[in-house]
Amino acid sequence: MQSHLDEIRRADAEVLAISVDPVTINRKLAADLGLAYDLLSDTKLTVIDAYGVRHRGAGIDGQDIARPATFIIDRHGVISWRSLTNNWRIRVRPERILDELAKIP
Repeated sequence: MQSHLDEIRRADAEVLAISVDPVTINRKLAADLGLAYDLLSDTKLTVIDAYGVRHRGAGIDGQDIARPATFIIDRHGVISWRSLTNNWRIRVRPERILDELAKIP
């Protein structure tokens, strides 16, 4: 997402990432990767559960983590598009997100 962040923002959208990792780990990861968008911590899996993306036992030590998921939420708080997978190596391409953003009135 970082490589297309300017284009995403020109489409009047914002990127937020959510992880089960604590703030300290996310802060370091964001700095190491040079992310210019927020990487939020959901250690209690509250938001992750609300969106139905908990992946039970899929973490390195068997802990619950979030499934790789991408949501586009419109101005009214409605999910207008989503991409879900069980494989952490499979991520939606930023170009696909830009295509989906263009469909939102």
